[in-house]
Amino acid sequence: MANSSSRYSVLTAAHWGPMLVETDGETVFSSRGALATGMENSLQSAVRDQVHSNTRVRFPMVRKGFLASPENPQGIRGQDEFVRVSWDEALELIHHQHKRIREAYGPASIFAGSYGWRSNGVLHKASTLLQRYMALAGGYTGHLGDYSTGAAQAIMPYVVGGSEVYQQQTSWPLVLEHSDVVVLWSANPLNTLKIAWNASDEQGLSYFSALRDSGKKLICIDPMRSETVDFFGDKMEWVAPHMGTDVALMLGIAHTLVENGWHDEAFLARCTTGYAVFASYLLGESDGIAKNAEWAAEICGVGAAKIRELAALFHQNTTMLMAGWGMQRQQFGEQKHWMIVTLAAMLGANRHTRRRFWSFLPFCQWW
Repeated sequence: MANSSSRYSVLTAAHWGPMLVETDGETVFSSRGALATGMENSLQSAVRDQVHSNTRVRFPMVRKGFLASPENPQGIRGQDEFVRVSWDEALELIHHQHKRIREAYGPASIFAGSYGWRSNGVLHKASTLLQRYMALAGGYTGHLGDYSTGAAQAIMPYVVGGSEVYQQQTSWPLVLEHSDVVVLWSANPLNTLKIAWNASDEQGLSYFSALRDSGKKLICIDPMRSETVDFFGDKMEWVAPHMGTDVALMLGIAHTLVENGWHDEAFLARCTTGYAVFASYLLGESDGIAKNAEWAAEICGVGAAKIRELAALFHQNTTMLMAGWGMQRQQFGEQKHWMIVTLAAMLGANRHTRRRFWSFLPFCQWW
């Protein structure tokens, strides 16, 4: 066991931020955030557990049935045990199988789809290195989109002209200055803002402290009572629709806007196209089913009175709709973000002529 004199601190960074890690070069003893912050990131103190977890795969492992007969593997995937091999054996096995499959079935038969996280920096990005290797070897089948926002990034260019989810959002100073109501829809940012594509910092989290102290009306719409709801406590209202029914709830709110003449017809005419077709569906003219609050309540589990209350609240105040990514990770997921933009457009500009907002929060409900 190493003595304390052999220990030293290393400044490093990961997706959960810059850290000081105490180590002797082989063992991690502790870790903590490297920057002074009022919002502690619990992931920064978990490096020891991550590095030395017994769930880590530390050596090349191959399925026993595959190792015994690569051309005709035995055993059942998911049940067959894994055996340890040397790095040389693993590389030889990969090379042989790669060559065999490419020659037999062509480059399109190989999916270079690694999407996983990596050390900070482009060089250590697994997908970059894998796809570089596969391209040099003769080509491969790739993929479009990603797990995080697969549905949203496919539909949003046709709705607002850009991917939106990976573009500059409405800035926090604007939100804090101009909004009266802030709605987190399918979003748990107090959890997911602990990580970032590169190295996270506490800036995003710090704005939520400012939001909590702002005196604004705060609502979280999410089937799950999240860490974010607990953070805001009695300063946030939690509305819990059934999972996967966000569009029904949005439609019920939208119908209430039209029912009361609260939708901004001038804004819709000036800034959107296609509203007439949507309105025909919303009002039931095209299919005989009016998407009113009662209809929505039967589907989403939020009472019709609450749906009407939300519609009135959104109409009477400058409202910021912040959409997370979690709700679009399902079949027909593109409908969620398409509809929330539609709802924001229907709200248009309020009586003080201040614009309505929508935004997309990064990494919302990643886990």
